[in-house]
Amino acid sequence: MQIEIIGQASGKVTKILLQENDLKITLLAFLRSHNVTIASSCDGDGVCKKCVIQNDWLTCKLTLESFFQCQPDGKIYVGYL
Repeated sequence: MQIEIIGQASGKVTKILLQENDLKITLLAFLRSHNVTIASSCDGDGVCKKCVIQNDWLTCKLTLESFFQCQPDGKIYVGYL
């Protein structure tokens, strides 16, 4: 499995391969661990709502497993990247 991050502002595309044990962590934690800049002034508490990706999903509240259930192609669209 892989995630494809598409920066809508820059057009930059980044692909990251996943490991099975990654599926239980939040999307925010996973992206940060792979040096993908995701805004979050509340540091993942779900209060600031800055870590939004497509369809108003908060990356701090979404595990990779639940992300793939909603977005099987693994594409993430980030407006400010």
